[in-house]
Amino acid sequence: PQRAAAVTRLAPHPDYRPSRLSGWLHRAWPYPGTAPGMHTLEVAIGEGDTRRVHLVVPDGYRADRPWPLIYALHPSGVKGEDWARQVRTMLGSRAREFVIAAPDDYKQNYVAARPPFSPEHPAILDAVARAVHVDADRVYALGYSKGGFGTWFVALYYADRFAGATALAAAFDVTVDEGGFWKQVIANVTHLPVYNAWGERDTLVARDLEEQPVGTLAEQNRRFADAVFGMGLPITNVEVPGAGHYGMSPPGAPLVKILAGRRADDPRHVSHTFRHLHQASSYWLEGVSWTGDHWGEQRPAIPVPREGESRRAAVARALEPLLGRIEGRIDGQVIRATRRHIGDLVVWFGEKTIDWDAPVRVEVDGAVAFEGRLTRDPAVALARAVATMDFDRLRWAGVLVDRDGAGRLVTADALPGPAWKVTPGR
Repeated sequence: PQRAAAVTRLAPHPDYRPSRLSGWLHRAWPYPGTAPGMHTLEVAIGEGDTRRVHLVVPDGYRADRPWPLIYALHPSGVKGEDWARQVRTMLGSRAREFVIAAPDDYKQNYVAARPPFSPEHPAILDAVARAVHVDADRVYALGYSKGGFGTWFVALYYADRFAGATALAAAFDVTVDEGGFWKQVIANVTHLPVYNAWGERDTLVARDLEEQPVGTLAEQNRRFADAVFGMGLPITNVEVPGAGHYGMSPPGAPLVKILAGRRADDPRHVSHTFRHLHQASSYWLEGVSWTGDHWGEQRPAIPVPREGESRRAAVARALEPLLGRIEGRIDGQVIRATRRHIGDLVVWFGEKTIDWDAPVRVEVDGAVAFEGRLTRDPAVALARAVATMDFDRLRWAGVLVDRDGAGRLVTADALPGPAWKVTPGR
């Protein structure tokens, strides 16, 4: 009722323009008057579990404007509160520019993470965005050691929520000789700058998808840097001479560059590979139901390696078909998408996705699902903004394509929930 009333008042307002709605939402949302200093949040993350999140709100914070956010992921043996303080020290005088959010004891930091499979990171980011006024176009992940792996995890599986990521003293979490598995996953950061730094003498053990050792972190990172060279990905790999795992101090210039970036706005081509439905979002594509087999608690039987095939490649060959994938391309007024292990799929339309004065065609899996004109619906924009707390990337229309290929327009009253929100039956 409140949204309907707001839309009724909005449409005839003499100053209303679609381009102004984002700013109006930023000014009108009733953010709490959070004072500068350290605060804690208890966040429900699904599966009956919670996470404690430590917030550092800078001096000068005001709830009437959006603030950049650093999502700080702690190393093993360090609590989120202490890591938040270390990050603030790392930032020096620039710390006053950012809100810092550091969760305690997060679990999802590796593609092969064990159950429960909760969407803890997006749930935490959502809770933070309701507690303080966050600039959704300037959210950055930063972690060390375990937190570096966590940074890679959120960069890979929630890339569209971040403007940049800095992973320190960790490694990309799939070894680069595990078949084509790793190439599909690394493509997730095509539009997300990542700063990956490690010590030359980092002797901590790197492990493969079966938790078997594959050399040191330094060796794994060198293999990764060689493998991604020439792929055109926005990844900056830096080996710090003489440094080990602990106390590694990487060059600051790449971090400064990361923290100056903004999130990509509706890239023309997206490709996203993932393990769970709550990871099935990529900018303007979003899966809302799963179909077919799933890589859950039990791993599939590992096939006997083929002639010349390594054990790790055989493992990847068994797991890769269980990964979900969505891919799409915007070619003028034609949007083409494909999906694997996704049933219902939403194609979202922002201000710059299309020319709103011309007809649109949506093709999914090679068949036309929708063809016609779209109009900017402020009710859809408001409903989606409130659901996601993303006031900077408004969605004015959506086409939901079911598993049979039939498309229909999304309405505010039947808005699909965000992919990362756990609802009954999902």
